[in-house]
Amino acid sequence: MTKTTVHLVVSTQDCTLVVFYTDTHCWQFRVISPGGAVFGFRKIYYTPEAAEKAGREWIEKGS
Repeated sequence: MTKTTVHLVVSTQDCTLVVFYTDTHCWQFRVISPGGAVFGFRKIYYTPEAAEKAGREWIEKGS
């Protein structure tokens, strides 16, 4: 079983940004829409700050 550690949960621009760590995929982010849909990619980031920055940029672009 993969252990997941949540580092950050923040509300921004009506979305929720979650930054988390797993042993197999390092740092990642997901965006939860106001309707509850979850968006994001399985891209690896090597620091929580890098994942947060990418998530905030993703939200700003509306991707």
